[in-house]
Amino acid sequence: MRLSTKIIAVMSALVIVTAASSAGLILSRLTDQLIESRLGELDRATALQASMFRARINELQRDVTLLAGTPPIEGIARAQAHDGADPEDGSTVAQWQRRLSVIFEQTLLSKPAYLQVRYIGMADDARELVRVQRRRPGEPVEVVADGGLQSKADRNYVRQARRRAPGQLYLSAINLNRELGQIESPDLPVIRAAVPVHIDGELFGLVVINLAIQPTLVEIVAATQTPQAVYLTNDQGQFLWHPEPGRAFAFERGDPVTVDSVFPRLAAVLTNPQANERLLRAEADRVMAARSVAYGPPDLGRRLGIFMVTSKADATLPARQLARQAALLLLALVAVTILIGVWLSRLAVRPIARLAQAVEHVGEQHPTLTLPEELSGEARHLGKALSDALGSLRQRNLELQAGNRELKQFAYIASHDLQEPVRTILSFSSLLDNQYRDQLDARGQTSLRFIIESCTRMQALIFGLLEYSRLGIEAVPTRADLGLLAAGVCDDLSEAIKAARAEVTVGELPVLNVFGVEIRLLFQNLIANAIKFRRPDVAPVIELQAKPYEDGWLVTVDDNGIGIEPAHREKVFMIFQRLHNRTEYSGTGIGLAHCRKIVDMHHGRIWVEDSPLGGSRFCVYLKEIRT
Repeated sequence: MRLSTKIIAVMSALVIVTAASSAGLILSRLTDQLIESRLGELDRATALQASMFRARINELQRDVTLLAGTPPIEGIARAQAHDGADPEDGSTVAQWQRRLSVIFEQTLLSKPAYLQVRYIGMADDARELVRVQRRRPGEPVEVVADGGLQSKADRNYVRQARRRAPGQLYLSAINLNRELGQIESPDLPVIRAAVPVHIDGELFGLVVINLAIQPTLVEIVAATQTPQAVYLTNDQGQFLWHPEPGRAFAFERGDPVTVDSVFPRLAAVLTNPQANERLLRAEADRVMAARSVAYGPPDLGRRLGIFMVTSKADATLPARQLARQAALLLLALVAVTILIGVWLSRLAVRPIARLAQAVEHVGEQHPTLTLPEELSGEARHLGKALSDALGSLRQRNLELQAGNRELKQFAYIASHDLQEPVRTILSFSSLLDNQYRDQLDARGQTSLRFIIESCTRMQALIFGLLEYSRLGIEAVPTRADLGLLAAGVCDDLSEAIKAARAEVTVGELPVLNVFGVEIRLLFQNLIANAIKFRRPDVAPVIELQAKPYEDGWLVTVDDNGIGIEPAHREKVFMIFQRLHNRTEYSGTGIGLAHCRKIVDMHHGRIWVEDSPLGGSRFCVYLKEIRT
């Protein structure tokens, strides 16, 4: 064998061994990372589902508690206690019942998943006094006539609710609705919330809402787009949702199978009080996540179990695809190595150089790799592999962009849709305040004022969330003089500065390629906070300076205000987090969250230190945006 052939063989062997070893190590690490990534996806998905379920249960608890405090409830009690006539306005029990049925009817019309809203008296074996109902979610609402009202003393939820302390809510387990002792067909899973009504220490009745929980279960199961099986259980581990429809609520028909027999290593989230509220596991053939969701009054011990499972093969599919591509690329590299040994170095380097020029030409204007026509052999194989890899990367970028758009749309829709129930509550509360204020006692007027104030605060929070979700969507980097931006902010805040007798000093600031509008908002929030959180009877002193730092700039805002304790210096940047009572300092707690988001857009950092002026120093590390 000639020397050149031996050299080519040795070079080929070295390439194969090196590439195979590197590919094996990379694939092994990639597989581990993919599994960790899928566990993280499942964990986030179960957290989202838990949040959705808690939100629905909290809404149910708020509604039943609010209805239990409506004026007709107290009016019925007063009329019953005074021979059928309310001593305050002469209304009869029947008149108060009709008024209450109107409120119940409006509640059902605004909540399509509510099946029944009832007021149950304590007389005549706990006979219903008012019941408004629909048969199925979204169906028409009817007010049940007096002849259709029933006694409910034998119902477990009535017995349990009667034992609760005044104002203490009872929440039933999730089970199938029964009519005359038989499971209703098709299945109708429900959960009941009941609040006892006590007046002057005496139990007069119960307000009960029946919620059809199936739409909520369907919604939380559909909340994630990644492929996996979802199981939902009650606190006993019995299935409320199962990939096999016949297994859901099978315990109602005598089936003893529970989650212990399916996922014994995950069931501890329900059965072990000392276990964490969530568990993540990767086994031989599957990746699993479990989460325990506590809801309702703590003494009842209600829990929802969320179990998500996906195959390990699905999680590691990109690694296997990459392994096949790596094998093809390895063959191409061997061929290129052989040709390099056979052909002259110049002939081997020229096509690689042409391919490099083609790759450098790839960008936003030309996203597709166009291979030079003169490429041939191994160079063309390499170019095809690079083109495929760039195509995969481009597709992944498109998916990430689509995901970001969906997240922004979700934040906007959530903020927008949340305003509707708040507006409804505020509208009805204002109507009550305008038309019935004189009919309410002092306690009722105070409660109504609290409702209106809470709704107003909620509208401000929702608006803040909407603004937070919009921040940076259409941001365009520009060459901006940070000194001029800070001066403009001082002009905008001139009235607040004058009112607080504040002294604001702006040092020399750099000219950088940044998102100018957002940086102006950053300065405005920091300076406005320094004015707001000042010491009593001390004129604010605020200094804004900048200096080179690492590979960017460090901008500092010092003040002589009340300062921030070290334990709270990270918390202040979280959205809606407040360190002070609203009566002390106004605001929604979103300003510093805006600041952190703006700094993140610039790939920088923001933190808090003690200031030489005696208050806080906000440090902002900024890097120029590369265009």
